Order: sequence, then structure tokens, then C-alpha cells
Amino acid sequence: MPTSTFLNLPEEKREKVVCAIKDEFSRVPFEKVSINKIVHSAGIPRGSFYQYFADKDDMLAFMLLDYQKQMIKTVKASLRASNGDIFTALADILDATTQFARKEKGSNFSKNLFADIKVDSTFFFNIQKDGCEKNVLEELRPLIDISPLDLRDEDDFTNMLGVLLTVCRDATAEVFLDISDCEKATRKYRRKLELLKRGFAKDKESISHA
Repeated sequence: MPTSTFLNLPEEKREKVVCAIKDEFSRVPFEKVSINKIVHSAGIPRGSFYQYFADKDDMLAFMLLDYQKQMIKTVKASLRASNGDIFTALADILDATTQFARKEKGSNFSKNLFADIKVDSTFFFNIQKDGCEKNVLEELRPLIDISPLDLRDEDDFTNMLGVLLTVCRDATAEVFLDISDCEKATRKYRRKLELLKRGFAKDKESISHA
């Protein structure tokens, strides 16, 4: 994560660095990202970059954290609005992902940002290296209504989320890698969520005839 030196920069200068990073990710994928181009675009000495970030991987983690925090905010708002429906929240994640991909410096930014990383099923709900490592599931757990679900112990809950988040991760990657076909990816994702919702439901008859 960025150093305190970066976080304490005047907002205008910090945003200039962030914009330079986004411009570079819009140009090339991660393995071809040039720190020289970033510092030139931001108008800072090369040494300043290493006062802000430990290395290129650290910079990437910072950019991913921004997306991750937006997704967590989306999930919390969706859970509150839907009375704890985890399936609605996961559907809303993909909608928010599509909006994010379209607005951020064009689709190339999102494609290049995510093309060369392995985002595992805990990506959305684990904040790492930001000075307060925590599992966000601890915050979300009270917002999720498990009463309609056939969950018999805490392991069932954890395993269910593992399955759901893996499906969400794959759909997210599909959208980022080809935003032009996001409607197809969304339809496929929603069908999978509906199947999983039926599978996890206590009252499967009421779900199947809803």
C-alpha cells in the first residue's frame, strides 16, 4: 500500500499521480507498465515514486484496493436495501463492475488492470495491507439474511459464500476482459445465481414457482 508520504500529499498532486497511473494502465497491461512514463506524466522525479510505493506490485495493489472498496460499498448498500438478500447483492456487484469498467479511462484501463492478476474468491471481502487488515465478512455477516437458506452450521455459510464469490469472480473477470459483451456475461451470471439460489433455499418449491 502507498506510504504515508503519498497519502499526505496535497490532494491535487496525489490525484495527478493517480491519473498518471490510470493513463499508463489504459495504454498497456501490467507487465508492460512503465514507471518512467508514470513519473514523466505526473511531473515528479523517479525517486519520488519509490517514496510513494515500494514497487510496481505495491502500486497495483493500491489501484485494486480502490475498486475493491467500491464493491464493498455496493454490497453493503444492496444488502440493506434488499433486507439481506445475498443473491441480490451479488447481482448488484456485476452491475457496479460494468459501470466501473465503462467510466474508468475507457475499457482498456479495467482490462489491463485485471488481465494479469489472479483474483481469488476472497478478493471482494478482504482488505489487505491498508494498515487495518480485516475480513470484511465480519462486517457483512449481520447484514445477510440466512433464514431462507438451508444452512446448517457456520461451515455451510462459509462454503456457500466461497461458491458464490467464485462465480462472481469469474463473471467480473469476463466483464473486465471484454466490456463490449457485458450483457451476455450478465445474463449468464444471473442464471447461475438463480440456480444457486434454488439450490441453497430451504423451501425449494416456493423458489422454483416464484
